[in-house]
Amino acid sequence: MRLNQAARTLGEMRINQMGQIARRLIGARFLTIDDFLPPVSPEQGARLAALARGASGEINAPILVLGVMPRSGTNFVRDLAAMHPEVAADPGRFYEFPLLHAADDAAAFGRAFLRYFPRNAEVLEEYDQLAMLAGAWFRTLQAQAPGKHILLKCPHVHNLTLAQYIFPDAKLILCLRDGRDVVDSTLNTFSRYSLTRKTFRQLADEWRLGTEAITSFAEGGVNENDNTMVARYEDIVADPQHFVTEMLAHTELTPETYPWDQVDHLPVRGSSRSSASNEARWQPQAKPSDFNPVKRWAAWSDAQKTRFDKLAGRALELAGYER
Repeated sequence: MRLNQAARTLGEMRINQMGQIARRLIGARFLTIDDFLPPVSPEQGARLAALARGASGEINAPILVLGVMPRSGTNFVRDLAAMHPEVAADPGRFYEFPLLHAADDAAAFGRAFLRYFPRNAEVLEEYDQLAMLAGAWFRTLQAQAPGKHILLKCPHVHNLTLAQYIFPDAKLILCLRDGRDVVDSTLNTFSRYSLTRKTFRQLADEWRLGTEAITSFAEGGVNENDNTMVARYEDIVADPQHFVTEMLAHTELTPETYPWDQVDHLPVRGSSRSSASNEARWQPQAKPSDFNPVKRWAAWSDAQKTRFDKLAGRALELAGYER
């Protein structure tokens, strides 16, 4: 099985990905901040937004939930938003929508397209096809949910700079979670025998970079904008009613029609403490009376705590977590 997984991974690689994949497989650092915040000039951003809007036409503002990395609470946020009667979650059965995450592949497609007729470079720029694809895709999904706001999610923030341009009218919700709990949950959720399993250091690195990217969109950050809100999973768990109030204001959904009485009774999905099988783990399960997904890292050894602090301590402070 691991050989099949390796063959599939290698078969899907582009040549310029081989170095990154090799570093990942040997447990080395393989991501940089440019993977999360690629530079986009104001002129390029305006062009991408115009292309996306041209392809989407008139649609209701989509809602996109993006997480700092897997295990950051995007399922919980998605479920809270999905309860609103004006929201259509997972349109087209897209339970995850990793279009931003695949932006590098879209750029590679653009280069391949130009290779067949280089003069097309006179009218096409990097990410143009991605913006048009995003807009057209949203138009198609909107047609499946007339009158509603489509809701999509992805537990990654790679290429986050592009989000406000290729999804120019979407309401973005960026989810943070204490990196120590993210690492703990990841290591307890995914198979230790998977070829693509990340090491402790790789997970801490990814969380640090994702957190630096997300906080740049928070209030006072260099990428702050009206269409993006940042929320911490711990704050949502502590007071989900308050979060829903802020979320509804951000997404401009009517609070009067929201089922407030159901907020505190949402089931749990994807818990790292679930004893269910991989498939069943992601199905709704009744929340145990002692369920507490916060500060599980407190049970770590001193060596683990010190190691994470060396790798990502500054990012903890940046996101308002104790060190």
